[in-house]
This record gives sequence, structure tokens and C-alpha cells, in this order.
Amino acid sequence: GNSGDRGRLLVTNLRIIWHSQTMQRVSLSVGYSCILNITTKTVNSKLRGLTEALYLLTKCNHTRFEFIFTNLVPGNPRLFTSVIGVYKAFNSSKMYRELKLRGAILETKNLKLLPLEEIVSTVNGVWNLSSDQGNLGTMIITNVRVVWYANMNDLFNISIPYIQIASVRLRE
Repeated sequence: GNSGDRGRLLVTNLRIIWHSQTMQRVSLSVGYSCILNITTKTVNSKLRGLTEALYLLTKCNHTRFEFIFTNLVPGNPRLFTSVIGVYKAFNSSKMYRELKLRGAILETKNLKLLPLEEIVSTVNGVWNLSSDQGNLGTMIITNVRVVWYANMNDLFNISIPYIQIASVRLRE
């Protein structure tokens, strides 16, 4: 869309922001959760000739978009290395932010702990009443999340980080 347009690329812990230096109203903001693939390639740029480029393949509302950014500082790949590093850090921290249903979170009935995660409490005999029939299971409370799994099938489980919990109620 803006081939050859000079701009500034900003990297945050949640998104990549690009804005044009010539037209203030032209900008782009891509959240890391929309990125499907991120790579670097050597390309022939209109502004710099042979240079390194950052390729972002993204998806939003069932539509795929590809964005290509070239580095205007020749021989300095630090910006693109930082983008890829921050993206990898974002992806590796999903279990701290996102609800996980029926995942491989247990190994021989023991919770696979995340880095710096500690078990606070384990409660046996907790019923999951989400369907017409209940499932008896075990609830594990950690400093990061609440995990429940069925005693009969530990692949029937859920991991809910505290950031996803709006309220907790006790049913009798």
C-alpha cells in the first residue's frame, strides 16, 4: 500500500506500530496475536537497494495481509532481531494470558508448571457442572492460574489464568 514510503517502526510488548514520516494520517498497528508468520529476507528496496526486510504475514477477520518493512540503516539488523525476539516472548507467554481447554497440561497426573509458577493448593473432588452430567475432578490453584481436570480423563481439562477470571462463585 505504501511502497517506498519512509516511516518509523515502534515495537511494544503487545504490537508493532508503523507510521509514515511524510503523511501523519498514514499508520499501521499490528497486534502480535494477529501475526501468523514473521521472517526476514534480503530484498531489493526502492529506497536502499539490496537490504534486509521484515515480512509479517497477518490475519484479521478471516483475511490475510502481508506487510514488508525494510531497514533504512544498512548493516544494522538489530531492529528486526528485536521485533522477532519480542514476538517470540509474546507467543511463549500465552499460557499466562489465555484460557486453554483440553491441552496437554498434565504429565502423569502432575501439572506441568510454567516458569516461576508455584502450586498453592490442590483440591480433590471438585465437580465440573458445565454439561447435563457432572465430571468429578481435581482443581489445582497456582500463583498464575486455576487448573481443573477430570479424574477419569486428564485430557478433559481447563487452564484459566487469573487475568481471564471475572468472578468466582461457590455453588452448594
